[in-house]
Amino acid sequence: MSTEKPKTTLKSALVIGGCGFLGHHVVKILQVYHPETKISVLDLRTNVNRREGVTYYDGDITSRESVDAVLAKEKPETVIDTVSPVHGLGKDIYFKVNVEGTRICMEASRDAGVKAFVWTSSASVLFDGESDVVNLNEKAPIPTKSLDPYTETKAIGEKMVLEANREGGMLTVALRLSGLFGEGDRQLLPGMLQVMHNNQTKFQIGDNTNLFDFTYIGNAAYAHILAAEKLIGQDPATPKSPNTCDGEAFIITNGEPVYFWDFPRAVWAQRHHYPSFYIKMPREVGVALAGAAETFAWLMRKEPGFTRFRVKFSCWNRYFDIRKAKGMLGYKPIWSLQEGLVKSLKFLEEEEKKQSEKKGQ
Repeated sequence: MSTEKPKTTLKSALVIGGCGFLGHHVVKILQVYHPETKISVLDLRTNVNRREGVTYYDGDITSRESVDAVLAKEKPETVIDTVSPVHGLGKDIYFKVNVEGTRICMEASRDAGVKAFVWTSSASVLFDGESDVVNLNEKAPIPTKSLDPYTETKAIGEKMVLEANREGGMLTVALRLSGLFGEGDRQLLPGMLQVMHNNQTKFQIGDNTNLFDFTYIGNAAYAHILAAEKLIGQDPATPKSPNTCDGEAFIITNGEPVYFWDFPRAVWAQRHHYPSFYIKMPREVGVALAGAAETFAWLMRKEPGFTRFRVKFSCWNRYFDIRKAKGMLGYKPIWSLQEGLVKSLKFLEEEEKKQSEKKGQ
């Protein structure tokens, strides 16, 4: 990792959701590039992913009183809001966190005199769940139809954040992330490894001609730091122009779109697992079988592992153009996909070893 000294100093930063998957990587990268920055974290629970030299606060972002208390005590110059519920939850929780929680954090930050507000959005806001996403950039409009409640609420939250730019002198930015994986991942990589453990790696849905953008978590975290630097380095009195980053959304990926099934196979290869043959299943057949699996799971009152969404997910083209982030933020991925996979699988292996040792005690 390059530790070249940044041109802009970040005096103090509050990372909301700083104990989560993305948030704790933001804290880690922040400490590397800005070791003198006073860092604080607000999260619902702060008993995991803690780092030395950071002040932690347990709190609820949907409570204005809770957020105000931390802001009053820490007086951060920058706020980086990474909070978001995982996929697969009820609609109410997404609106509560991604919309109401975002509004509270944003308004509280503005009223507390915060200068820069960086918000984690999702590249999924450009996806309607039906049409392929082929090398889209930020000029593409957000579809009126959303893929799911998660995407719908991310689009609403992003709109609020960008429209609030320059209110009370606070500059805002939204980062649209795609296909996150890395150390601490509890969804993507574990799911792919579970397929391997279930001996299901020989199955392929679709023809594997669809490109997909996966993003290593370290690169996503790094982009948040770059965005904060740009906002803090900008004079809020300077008129908004095509060269200023405030009030803008930026797509962040690894810049290495791959054929979808090549990625899980690269994951399995890290565990020395190589399927000797593949059974290719047409997308329509996969959707029908997944629908039946969902019905069976509902009858058994279990969580379905094989779903229509996952089938469609594996067959869509979904890759993006990140030239705007490169040009305006100076974003350049630090880690390649392969480097990110090696780091991630090593971490998971160590975690599995720890869990095994605990069970053996």
